[in-house]
Amino acid sequence: MVKLSIEVITMIGAALILAVLGGIAFHDLIMIDTGGYFPHNEKPEVIRVIAKQYVWEFIYPNGTVSYDKVVIQAGKPYIFNLTSADVIHAMYIVQLGYKLEAIPGYYYPLYIIVNKPGVYNIYCAEFCGPGHYTMIGELIVVNGTG
Repeated sequence: MVKLSIEVITMIGAALILAVLGGIAFHDLIMIDTGGYFPHNEKPEVIRVIAKQYVWEFIYPNGTVSYDKVVIQAGKPYIFNLTSADVIHAMYIVQLGYKLEAIPGYYYPLYIIVNKPGVYNIYCAEFCGPGHYTMIGELIVVNGTG
């Protein structure tokens, strides 16, 4: 009987631990998917990103367009509104751990805030055709008003 009680207590304890960890993971996933970790007093700037064979097109709020290079400020929140003009692509910023699919006809928000200035590579992580390997961009993070 004592052995059965220890087994039951162990199972209940394991279930409680998994429930707590699952709750924390669910909360953090919601924060990532909605930008809940952004500062509440600062409105994020929205940059449209259109993936095309074999280029990244970035459209800033003022209408400026750049190809394969996007410049943002350190510590400022941004939303990359990601879509594709032709086939399925995937925006992958390896050094920051950001990865999101770009599918024609759909818009997906990528909530991003980078605190460390630098140059980060943007790759396409979905085979998009024979020139896939050339689809490389740069995320340039600058201090101040850049």
